[in-house]
Amino acid sequence: MIQDNLLTPMPRMHVPSLTLEQILRDVARRVPELHWATIASLNGVVQATYDPFHRAQPDRILAAASAVLALGERVFHKLQHGQLTHLTLAGDAGVLIVRPVGKTYILAISIPPSAETSAAVDALAQATTVLETTLGQTVVTVV
Repeated sequence: MIQDNLLTPMPRMHVPSLTLEQILRDVARRVPELHWATIASLNGVVQATYDPFHRAQPDRILAAASAVLALGERVFHKLQHGQLTHLTLAGDAGVLIVRPVGKTYILAISIPPSAETSAAVDALAQATTVLETTLGQTVVTVV
């Protein structure tokens, strides 16, 4: 289950940031319209960011995204819709896609509204598999 207390500090991953940045660059290669991508703990502590245009302030966004992801997982559990695989928030100026990575981290990207969302979701799914292996995490399950 996603942690309810999002203010609890989480330790920084013991994975070289170069490895995490390489994973994010691979996402950028698969999603050419990408504004930025970031890996963070569920409480919003940024672990690595790919931001070639210096548009993002992911630390400001991710704490809220983590809370929304936790709420989405509770809703899916109550509705018996299975495990939440990703959350997409779309607006007229951009799309934010958030995906859990194991039990303690998230992967988030921002793309323009004109970008192909399904291709971005597929790229995140592939990156999540690599991250879960790299981090030794298991898939998030709601109990």
